Amino acid sequence: MQRRTFLTHMALYSILGVATLNLSGCGFHLRGLGDTSLGVERLTLEAPNAPLTEEVQNALEQVGTKLDKNAPLRLTLGREETQERELGIRDAGNQDIELTLRAPFSVQRKKDGAYLIHPQQIEVVNVVDTQDSNLLARDDRLTEARQELRQRAAEQLLDRLRPLSANSVR
Repeated sequence: MQRRTFLTHMALYSILGVATLNLSGCGFHLRGLGDTSLGVERLTLEAPNAPLTEEVQNALEQVGTKLDKNAPLRLTLGREETQERELGIRDAGNQDIELTLRAPFSVQRKKDGAYLIHPQQIEVVNVVDTQDSNLLARDDRLTEARQELRQRAAEQLLDRLRPLSANSVR
């Protein structure tokens, strides 16, 4: 009985393998996977000099969007606001801290000031496990968590920019 089950599984795996090869050979791919570029080639970024701004600049450059003062679209990014909230102390002095990062943003066409993305907010949350006994390690953990929040906020911003296309400029 085990041999029959084994042979059945092997036959199914073979069929799945052949189907996958055929689909990949014809150029089939799931929408949104593998395509990391934005529909907008150039953007003007108006933002305060802050760590989140640097993270957004890096993320935009990584997906091939050029930052240009003369671009037809303006991305306005407001000042980030970070909030810490203690969730409670667990055994052995471990404490959970919830970090929340919020930042307002919008996208406008420069020629007529029309909003393509009305003012809204990015919000990301992270829970950090810290230990009260080692304050230096605790500060390092919180610093790393804030950096991770900024990276996730930049990713979230890019996701919200993806529906924009070159046609939006007109």
